[in-house]
Amino acid sequence: MEKGIKQKYSPKSSAGGDKINLALIASGSGTDANSIMEAWEAGCIPEINPPILISTKKGAGCLEKARSHGLNTVEKNYKDFPSPDLFNRDLAQTLKSNFTDLIFLVGCIHKVYPIEGISMYNIHPADPARHGGDKMYGLAVHQHVLEEVKDLLYRGKKMVSDNFYTYSTVHEATLDYDGGDMLLRQAVLIPDNIVKGFYEEMMDPKQAAKALQEVVLPYEWLMLPAAVRMSARRILEKRRALG
Repeated sequence: MEKGIKQKYSPKSSAGGDKINLALIASGSGTDANSIMEAWEAGCIPEINPPILISTKKGAGCLEKARSHGLNTVEKNYKDFPSPDLFNRDLAQTLKSNFTDLIFLVGCIHKVYPIEGISMYNIHPADPARHGGDKMYGLAVHQHVLEEVKDLLYRGKKMVSDNFYTYSTVHEATLDYDGGDMLLRQAVLIPDNIVKGFYEEMMDPKQAAKALQEVVLPYEWLMLPAAVRMSARRILEKRRALG
């Protein structure tokens, strides 16, 4: 069920000084994961050792992106497991064997259970409280945001000329879908042409959601490296406090 190279990292970096071990878990093309990998390769996340990429889908594009950065990968095809529990049990063994300190879910469409002793975060393209939950990923999230905007316009609470925002959020991952505490949030202005096009039905729902996704993604790519640094520093500060 598992393919790839498992590389174990020491809690200490080879250059000396504390660093943490990061695992990126993705299911698709890996654009969110790539923003972190590029930042790490450029030396912009000095708190972490070389991250490992775990794909929950066989042959997903995220694997090749990780290899292009010289990083180790693990292919753990969700469909090969009889149940979510067995998938998560196997995943936990891999993460523990790699001495993982921190997990970022970056485009992972499957539910990953929290693991004691390992911090885990997820990025959501909108406000998780209003636009999160089971099956709320990909274009479904952006369409849900636009439906909310449409409802405000329909009820006369807002005008088409008003500004509307969606809120990309990095939050702790818990057993509840999109239910963890917020780490980082960014307000993203929804372009007027998308608001008007969706409300006046000049754009079909998927077309409008795709257009909004293309606006939001670059903000996610800016947020994720910063979120990794913030969460990594939390772990290091706690480690130092414990001596």
